[in-house]
Amino acid sequence: MMTNKELFNTVISRLETESFLSGFKFRKRDSTFIWQNHGLRRFIELDHWNKNGLLIINPIYMVRFDILLKWFEPYSFKSLQDQRDNPSVGFSGKMLERQDNFTISEADFDRHYFKLRDTLAECSEMVFSSYNSLQDMFYHEIIPLLKGKKTLPDVGADWAFRYLTLTRIVSPQDYPVVKELVLSRMYQMAERHEPNIIEYIPRLDEIIQTMESCFPHVR
Repeated sequence: MMTNKELFNTVISRLETESFLSGFKFRKRDSTFIWQNHGLRRFIELDHWNKNGLLIINPIYMVRFDILLKWFEPYSFKSLQDQRDNPSVGFSGKMLERQDNFTISEADFDRHYFKLRDTLAECSEMVFSSYNSLQDMFYHEIIPLLKGKKTLPDVGADWAFRYLTLTRIVSPQDYPVVKELVLSRMYQMAERHEPNIIEYIPRLDEIIQTMESCFPHVR
């Protein structure tokens, strides 16, 4: 009988042969398949654990555009590795209205594996085709905000600098409005001592000026 570790390794070995993962490399330290090309990275993280003796796998589908936060590295309080693993967007299966957790057992391995494989292929295609460029990300993340169909996050901090940088690059004419919205939310969060935001408030003007000087060509 295989252990759950052996089961997981078998899943990975089979996934590595699947055509939809062509060009991806598996990174063992965080159980993630990664594809990268010129500052665009695609991730499928396979978070996994044991529950009642069974192997449970929870996939997360992520995209990262290095340009959005590369300039921010000197200001972040996170480790450089954590910064560079931080995605621009990420989705669970539930967020995509698909299955979230997959149970894998040796007794019915093929059926479980094929369900996982087919869902990974479907969800990764949904995410990676929708976020293939900065323009795609702007369309999905910023346009709904400008139309009042989406609200800004009220936890964390990286999203704020991503949104500002994204708009500055893709749609400079919308930058003043987005900047006003983002700063207003950041100061609201600071007032209630949101721990991630509070770290940046003392240097916020300097941080934003740095970003604006990195991307100065506003139309």
